[in-house]
Amino acid sequence: MHQKSPTSEITNAAERWYARLKAPDCTATERLEFQRWRATPEHAEAYARTELLWQSVGKLAGRPDLDQLSRQILADTASPSRVHRRRLAIAASVAAASLFAMLGGIAYLGLPHRETPVVAYTTKPGERSTVKLADGSQLVLNYATELDVALGKDTRRLTLRKGQALFTVAHDAMRPFKVDAGGAEVTALGTRFEVRSEAEHVTVTLLEGRVTVDRAAPREHAELQPGDQLRFAERLPRMTRRTVDPEVVSSWSTGRLRFRSTPLAEALDEVNRYSIKQIRIADPTLTSIPISGTCEVGDTASVTGALTALLPIDAAEKDGEVLLRRRD
Repeated sequence: MHQKSPTSEITNAAERWYARLKAPDCTATERLEFQRWRATPEHAEAYARTELLWQSVGKLAGRPDLDQLSRQILADTASPSRVHRRRLAIAASVAAASLFAMLGGIAYLGLPHRETPVVAYTTKPGERSTVKLADGSQLVLNYATELDVALGKDTRRLTLRKGQALFTVAHDAMRPFKVDAGGAEVTALGTRFEVRSEAEHVTVTLLEGRVTVDRAAPREHAELQPGDQLRFAERLPRMTRRTVDPEVVSSWSTGRLRFRSTPLAEALDEVNRYSIKQIRIADPTLTSIPISGTCEVGDTASVTGALTALLPIDAAEKDGEVLLRRRD
């Protein structure tokens, strides 16, 4: 027996919801249930595609065969009695699937320039989120991140507007996975990488697999190997490359920060990113001291305690910050 894929089931559910919401007797309880259903990212994507399909075939509304089928769907979903609700819901499901199959074929043949729906994902400061896309790819969004996702027929295009995201890409040779950030395009096929977009620069780090990075202005092309990190900015003439430890760079996605012989100043920049109380270096001679270890994201007190216990460093609070100085 043929079994529908999860993506197909979600698409069918989106089509049924679209038809049901158009029914004149759709209740407030049903609308609330729909809102809960659409709260799942995969469901939101499927419903956005459904709405777009209806909009793209709006000009076909005058065709008698489509009008008749549309009326049948609305009549089936507008069940007059509770006794027949289950039977009519099944009939509506079949009718909706038939109509959307017909409209999908018409839209594909007659309207080839349909716009791919875009789904926006955001996280607030202090919030991290994991998203599973309909294609099987997984995204981990760091604090204060804004990311747009458009899964099209020929390509999967994402735009990182700000923040940081780790991408675990599902292999699909027919649909390249592309991330736009800071005027550059990162292209990957079946790989793990992360992109961090800040006001000053953009950083691309390859954890597994292979990615390419292309800039239009200035025109540059680079191919990364696991452990490569590329940094660039509009004000910089060229991209710069360095080798990093993938486990250290991506440790934020687990809720902990990991350091291995990391210069103190660089480690504190990462610690402070997640903390309200900032740790500052008041003695410049401390900036290059290498540190190793792990800490929970946002745990300033533990970091301060470890530094003062293991290194010749004193810490003092002033104006809501922790100042570090070399111990005499």
